[in-house]
Amino acid sequence: MSLSLRDKQNLYHNLGQLVRSGIPFPAALDKLVRTTRGKARRLMEAARQSLSQGHTVGEAFAAQSTIVSPLEISVISAVEKSGQLERGLRELSEYFGAMNQARVGIIKRSAYPVFLLHFGIIVLSVPTLVTKDASHFFREVGTAFFFVYATALLVALATPLLREVAAANSIMDRVLITIPVVGSIRRSFALSRFCTVYGLQLDAGINVIDSVLSAGRSSLSGLVRSAVDWAVPQIRTGSPVGPLLAASDAFPSDLTQAVIVGEETGSLDDELQRMGKEFREKGMSALEIFAEWLPKLLYIGITVYLAWKCVTLYQATLNSEMKIMSE
Repeated sequence: MSLSLRDKQNLYHNLGQLVRSGIPFPAALDKLVRTTRGKARRLMEAARQSLSQGHTVGEAFAAQSTIVSPLEISVISAVEKSGQLERGLRELSEYFGAMNQARVGIIKRSAYPVFLLHFGIIVLSVPTLVTKDASHFFREVGTAFFFVYATALLVALATPLLREVAAANSIMDRVLITIPVVGSIRRSFALSRFCTVYGLQLDAGINVIDSVLSAGRSSLSGLVRSAVDWAVPQIRTGSPVGPLLAASDAFPSDLTQAVIVGEETGSLDDELQRMGKEFREKGMSALEIFAEWLPKLLYIGITVYLAWKCVTLYQATLNSEMKIMSE
């Protein structure tokens, strides 16, 4: 069971609004669960039951790890301990809202190219009705649609699988971040999640080792997680985090410099909050570019495909006529 980006945006927005008004979290769940349906309701019911058994909000959400991501668990656990639950809920709502907005934009802009592809496949197969018969026409159209939908299904299945593998595997993560635009989006959001969770955990009074480990998991980046795992044994011996992060290519120099400065001046949580915001804005900027250009590239690809189909049809017709003339 999983929730859509829109569902998560609404869930955290509504919970945040109720908590900000002074309503305790369990009571906020009670108010929302009455008017909520589907998967979101089952999540809130499970969380409410866990809270009634004496668990914290973070523990209640952590128990739903098949629905709730490490990012959500880490943020909620941190802000709950620091008494800033409303802040964490607001940030999660804004994060999922931005991701949903980009997703909707891509779908809307892709509608025309997708329609053009379907229309073109049908129209370019019409001559088959004249040269052959209806059975050949439907076979040709069906074959083309099968190829299109099989490709779309393969991409739909491979994308989340690659994302899950890259969240734990540094090699796959390194491969994905080399992809133009897509790599920038992935890297920026991973670093934003790392900084946000690390800063919130420190602000909640959680020790450095647990904070950086939680931030590494929440980054959903195998490269970041591997760098954190390598640094932790040395952090345990008293080494500062900044220089250890700087020794890894998983983190850009501006981030490691901010961490070093923050550790030296005692303002690490502020520096991490600033860097988290910068990387989030950078990721959103790259996501907007991706949302704008993906439909255009799709349109170009479909146009090229339809042009190739036209040329193929013309050649087939010409060869048929030449054969008739030669006879």
